[in-house]
Amino acid sequence: MSTFGLQFKGSLNRIRNTLASSYHFCRNRRGLQGLAPYLLRAHASLRMLEHFGRMAGKPDRLFNDFLYALKVGDELENPLRRTITDKALAKDYILSRLGAGRTVPTLAVLETPKAIAAFRPDAYPVAVKPTHSSGKMIRIGSDADWQAAEPVIAAWLTHDFFTRSLERNYAGLAKRVIVEPWLDESLLFEGSVHCRAGVPKVVSMIERYSKKRQSFSTDRTPLGVSLGFPTTDFHLDEWIFFEPLLKDAAILSAELSYIRLDFYTDGRRVVFGEMTNLPAAGLGQFHPAGGEEIFSAVFFAPPP
Repeated sequence: MSTFGLQFKGSLNRIRNTLASSYHFCRNRRGLQGLAPYLLRAHASLRMLEHFGRMAGKPDRLFNDFLYALKVGDELENPLRRTITDKALAKDYILSRLGAGRTVPTLAVLETPKAIAAFRPDAYPVAVKPTHSSGKMIRIGSDADWQAAEPVIAAWLTHDFFTRSLERNYAGLAKRVIVEPWLDESLLFEGSVHCRAGVPKVVSMIERYSKKRQSFSTDRTPLGVSLGFPTTDFHLDEWIFFEPLLKDAAILSAELSYIRLDFYTDGRRVVFGEMTNLPAAGLGQFHPAGGEEIFSAVFFAPPP
């Protein structure tokens, strides 16, 4: 990148940081709270400009524009949004809608450094994550690994994802750590169902270890697009899980204008992991070029 490019990028970062600081200041000050939505929109618009080189358009044509509208609108303040953002409470929500045994089990929810230091799982490996954040996870395979990871895990209890992301569904969440058994190795696939207004629209599938990935419409047509990483030629041998998955997704998404439901499968059974309100903070990069248009055409298509 040229010197000018670096200077320009640095200027954008400073403006964005100033907008974020101003937003938090106004959000918490009586008499200034009316300014907070404008600062949030300015911050989100600048991030769109940085990532895509454009401002957000109408929320009914491109997927990231749809997520932008969700991010700056009022819906993320909905108590249900905050509930399902918490990784432990999301499992309770799934339990209330689908019944027991439909999520990755919970071994413990730890709330203090003392509890983290005292806890040891009965068996390894385990996955450890903050319930109130995104993109953080440690695989721990032994007591020695647990002890070595304690400082990092304890530090999560002071981490506030909302202050950085401005995703209001994270605001005020209890700071806790969840411990889960490492997922059954027979569940070879991970995936996500993108639902709009209670209707499953697109199912993304990833092989857990090769990371091959593909997206499908609900009639199982491969779309040739993916979010985050390039698509690879990918075919499923078994689709027994698919129709039950779509029915479950419709139930879980019924009260929400949008949700991404993350799951694991062996081609037959389905285990749900998390519920994601804003994939990649509404800034997801589609592959290949033009992939967002293909994905969006299916996402916004009217029911058959």
